[in-house]
Amino acid sequence: MKDAIMGRPISSNPRQRQLNLSLTDDELRSICMRAAAVGMRPVHFGRAILLSDGNHVAAPDNHLSRLIHQQLVRLGSNLNQIARHYNRTGDPPPADLEPLLRDIRQIITKVRA
Repeated sequence: MKDAIMGRPISSNPRQRQLNLSLTDDELRSICMRAAAVGMRPVHFGRAILLSDGNHVAAPDNHLSRLIHQQLVRLGSNLNQIARHYNRTGDPPPADLEPLLRDIRQIITKVRA
């Protein structure tokens, strides 16, 4: 039986250089909050900002795709529970559900594009 290789695969282009920054408490807090808002770790967010073209954050595709997928799965699960409830009870859905569904459809259309 072959030994299983554990751990992260070796990168073909490893990051071997560092850029150390000194920040105030407020600056670090701001970066952490902004990173959390887009679902990134502060170090990955900082790298994406520094390497962006100035128009948008160049978040890694695989990381961003994974986050979008996770959120869409959660959203789909919640919508399924809502639909099941209204189908089971026969109650009419609330009036604010349709605008929410319209927004979700627009987001899905943008993600597919």
